[in-house]
Amino acid sequence: MKKGYFIFMLGCMMSFISFSQITDYAIYTDSTYGCQTLLTVSMAIGPNAESGGIISVDWGDGTSSTNTYSSASTNTTDYEHFSHSYATSGNYTASFNIYSTTAGANVDAGQSISFYSFGSTNCGYIWIATISQYTPGTAYTSYSNVPYQFTDVNGNITVLTPPSGLNPNVYPGLNPANAPYTGQIDPTWLAANGLAQTSPNFTISSFGASGTAANWSEVVLVSCNSQVAQPDFGVNYAWAPNFVAPTQSGQLILDICNYACMDSSDVSVSITLPANFVPNTSNLTNAVVSGNTLTFDILSLGGCYHFHIPFTFPGNTQAGTPFCFDIALSNPNDTDLSNNTYSVCDVVRNSYDPNEKQVNLPTLINPDAVDHFQYFVHFQNDGNYDAAKVVITDSISPNLDLSTFRLISSKHGVSASVNTSTRIVTFTFDNINLGQSAVDLDASQGYVVYSISELPNLPVGTEIENTAYIYFDFNPAIVTNTTYNINQTTLGLSGNSIEQIGMYPNPAKDKLQFSGASVKEITVYDLTGKVVLTACDLDSNEISLSTVQTGIYQVVLKTETGSSTQKLVIQK
Repeated sequence: MKKGYFIFMLGCMMSFISFSQITDYAIYTDSTYGCQTLLTVSMAIGPNAESGGIISVDWGDGTSSTNTYSSASTNTTDYEHFSHSYATSGNYTASFNIYSTTAGANVDAGQSISFYSFGSTNCGYIWIATISQYTPGTAYTSYSNVPYQFTDVNGNITVLTPPSGLNPNVYPGLNPANAPYTGQIDPTWLAANGLAQTSPNFTISSFGASGTAANWSEVVLVSCNSQVAQPDFGVNYAWAPNFVAPTQSGQLILDICNYACMDSSDVSVSITLPANFVPNTSNLTNAVVSGNTLTFDILSLGGCYHFHIPFTFPGNTQAGTPFCFDIALSNPNDTDLSNNTYSVCDVVRNSYDPNEKQVNLPTLINPDAVDHFQYFVHFQNDGNYDAAKVVITDSISPNLDLSTFRLISSKHGVSASVNTSTRIVTFTFDNINLGQSAVDLDASQGYVVYSISELPNLPVGTEIENTAYIYFDFNPAIVTNTTYNINQTTLGLSGNSIEQIGMYPNPAKDKLQFSGASVKEITVYDLTGKVVLTACDLDSNEISLSTVQTGIYQVVLKTETGSSTQKLVIQK
């Protein structure tokens, strides 16, 4: 459960809130694997600067420490970071007490947090991505929780599987003193899954002080080694780009896979379409459109099939109009139905940048749950020559749990590395030879998808932003839009209790009007997450847009009973 205190960074409520000096705080784990357990304390700082505050920590192993902290900022959140090395592995409870010098008292009776930590003799770890080696140019499939054998300098073998609750690609439990290690996939697991390791075994030469392997990450390839009896179809990925109002066209891009080794079977695809969206079915087999449902077949599918379906839609469709595609796969012999459905949603745009970033969650996220984010980074070569190499760097928000990072899929073969010090994830597409959009649109496009969870116990008002930088060969970075999410409440009411607010005109030019409820506060965000306009207690339930430029925006509206979020298109 996240702490229920409120931090108002922006908005009209500021003058009505009385801040007290550090009345509450939250503790969360940054990392409990490796040779150092990392914890963070977040504290709400009131209207007075804090100087000489005291944090005492009982680490639960017979040791304790005391740190002082100061904060020159006011009415904000201060983060203090702590690290500790445990001699032996086990379950521990760290207890914190915080004394505010400004307030002249302890914040509360004390708080604690429990976790499992690794000891000095098994705190070495490495990040490994295991992916299947399909035909070049198709999607790769990632495997999670794969057991690996590690042979140390003395010839002793340790078999490791990612512990429950950690990133399914992180392998802790190695003794740094016994390096070098040779790593390979456990042969028993390979045989049970009909797979063979096709990339060579790797070596860990040494470990850093934090327990990180010198080569931090590895990508290990596998391929099918034996026939299986039945297919396993799944929607590996779906994306709906290029739906642009001026051209009234777009495309649905799909990766549909048969994950079963050496099986080639037919699969039927059913897609529920947005109203009045018309597909071009010329490249589909046995295609039938009935009402808002498109069905077609993919024959003898083995591995993954990447393709796109062009669409047209009515000329009066406004930019900002939301739409969704619901995809379902069927085969009477499918062995796993859990991956047979997928939904993808977007909005009609009035301009389009093919190099963009998307997130699967809405702007306002539940402050009483730990949310799991899926980030989609799309790139396209609009140059006049093929790109030999593409590199994407992504700075992970400090409010996200880096240990839960997981590479999900990509259109082309990719290696991923995570720098735990800088919090930068790097995706490298070597020898991608990405084509030119003017020659072949599909061949010019690529993507990478990954997931990551937010940290627990984040306070209400915590903002999570994310931006990607895309490098084509040796050219300067192309910077994507910034995704924006915020832990926000609906004033304690359920979604069914929130008044329905009409917002018009949309697209708008000079002013915006509202109907259905009295708007108490409005905040307008651009696509980078920056606040461009805020106002309170609107006169005549309308607001001037004279200071806002042409573009697509996110609008957060607050009424007496709750808040809602809507898309806004401004055309000057």
